[in-house]
Amino acid sequence: MTTNQLTTAIANMLTQHFSNIPITPATGTANPNPESKGITYHLLSAQLTRERSDRFVQSHAFEIRWLETDNIPATLPDELFEALETINVEGTPYRATELRWETENNTPRMLVYYTMRTTKVSESATTMQHLEQRPTALKAANE
Repeated sequence: MTTNQLTTAIANMLTQHFSNIPITPATGTANPNPESKGITYHLLSAQLTRERSDRFVQSHAFEIRWLETDNIPATLPDELFEALETINVEGTPYRATELRWETENNTPRMLVYYTMRTTKVSESATTMQHLEQRPTALKAANE
């Protein structure tokens, strides 16, 4: 699974659960336009760590922000938890390892963490096969 696939799955889940609210990727500005409405999502970090020679841990942290500081629905944290606790990435469900609701600069946000373990599948090598040798009679060249 790639980071882009995970980000797309989060956007799809937010759109599905909040169909009447604009869902957009974060623009990267620290202070969004005060007139902005809706929800933004942003990848905070992505990390790939090797556990063994063939096993890796992928960690992703996302920030989900509610843009209206004056109009925060009371049920918003619960709805975000429900939407993002388990997401579907191309038919495979992934469960968040941590969901945290907090307020930063009067802007509510949810931090969502997904951690997956992956195994590198090596190509199977062709096994050595038995070679059978049979003695054959050589005919003389003069015959």
